[in-house]
Amino acid sequence: MPYEMAVMKDLDYDVIVVGGGPAGIGAALAAQRMGLRTVVIERHPYLGGMGTAALVNNFCNAHKENLKRPIIGGVFGELRRRLIEARAIFMTDGGWMEPYDPEAFIGEVSAMFQDAGVTCMHGRSVRAVDFSAAGEARLDLDDGTRLCGHAVVDATGDGVVAKMADVPYTFGRSDDKAVMPLTYCYSIGPIDIEKVRREMPFAIRHDSVANCDFIFVEEHPTVIEWIQKARTRGELTIPRKHIVSITSIPNNIEYATVNFGRVFCDDPTDPAKLAKAELEGRKQVDEGIQFYRKYLPGFENVQLKDLARQIGVRESRQIIGLYTLTGEDVVSGRQFEDVIAQCCYPVDIHEPNCDGTTLKAVRGPGHYDIPWRCLVPKSGPSNLIVAGRCISATHEAMSSFRVTPSVMAIGEAAGVTASIAVQKNCPMANVPVLEVQQRLLATGGILK
Repeated sequence: MPYEMAVMKDLDYDVIVVGGGPAGIGAALAAQRMGLRTVVIERHPYLGGMGTAALVNNFCNAHKENLKRPIIGGVFGELRRRLIEARAIFMTDGGWMEPYDPEAFIGEVSAMFQDAGVTCMHGRSVRAVDFSAAGEARLDLDDGTRLCGHAVVDATGDGVVAKMADVPYTFGRSDDKAVMPLTYCYSIGPIDIEKVRREMPFAIRHDSVANCDFIFVEEHPTVIEWIQKARTRGELTIPRKHIVSITSIPNNIEYATVNFGRVFCDDPTDPAKLAKAELEGRKQVDEGIQFYRKYLPGFENVQLKDLARQIGVRESRQIIGLYTLTGEDVVSGRQFEDVIAQCCYPVDIHEPNCDGTTLKAVRGPGHYDIPWRCLVPKSGPSNLIVAGRCISATHEAMSSFRVTPSVMAIGEAAGVTASIAVQKNCPMANVPVLEVQQRLLATGGILK
């Protein structure tokens, strides 16, 4: 059915951001703060995406040199400071993960959106797109709402809008299109912290901000031995050799969020296959809790506190952009003239269809640049830009920058680019990169 030309005035926007996860948060705040009328379409009832709805509530390192040198600022740096002031984040010397309270994350981001004036439309998804009119985009939502805007930022993680707009993309690994496994995260408690301290002291960390101890269970030889024993006995079938993390929740340290499961799915963008993966993920949650009760001291009485609203997806589509970031770019610490964000998180591939993990540290300067060209589709609508893990990159490269700090920085750059494109009435590809960089630097971004 063709689009009607008449659009309600209150549904007219300069920039439409699809997806309210970390990338969408960065994009929307950047655009609205540049004076552009901005709306975010988010399917969940709150913001945060993987960082809240999927309970992947930690910032993988955005600092170098033992937390002394930040490499990501801007919107991410602002949010991190707010969480520190609220004592809602754990920081440790040399720590590569900074767990935070997901409820505090939601509250702080919502306040930032309200202060900036960003419009949010929750509980809705995009059903159809039309980029046929010059300099205009029209989006139909699943509730019958129609939006009209001059620029669109695809921050869906899966490149949903880009696919609808026929932007070419790759999927998973280049040789077999396999994607990294999914994980259903959840929270448990109460945990007897004193018993953990006595019998599992390696699982106790000290927070340098709140000056308190908290639980952090990860890849420790003792825990790996327990996992192997449980698997041998048939008590544990989760295809994972180690626990990624069981981490206390700030301000509620007797409860912890868990990242342990591993669910194989060949296409997480397929609703039926995703639903099947979520069923398997729920079984792994139950199995994991039984394992903790039997093997982990202090966990004998834990119960399921919260199950994530969605299973965590690590990988799906990657658009084909003006440049494709490669694994060699990442591990060599390559620097680019059109840098719009930095990352120092290692290549971290949860291998498809097995329980292995491949890790490769970033060499050279210890961090690498993410070029602006990776956000701009090589072909497709001229007023569409992509943000988050689905930018133009290989399987190996994406496994590094897919974490919250870097995708939020990528989103911020996408929002700035979209805003300049609207202001100049030009295609995304014609936006001067120097102007994007100058705006990012002026608002606290770190580019070198």
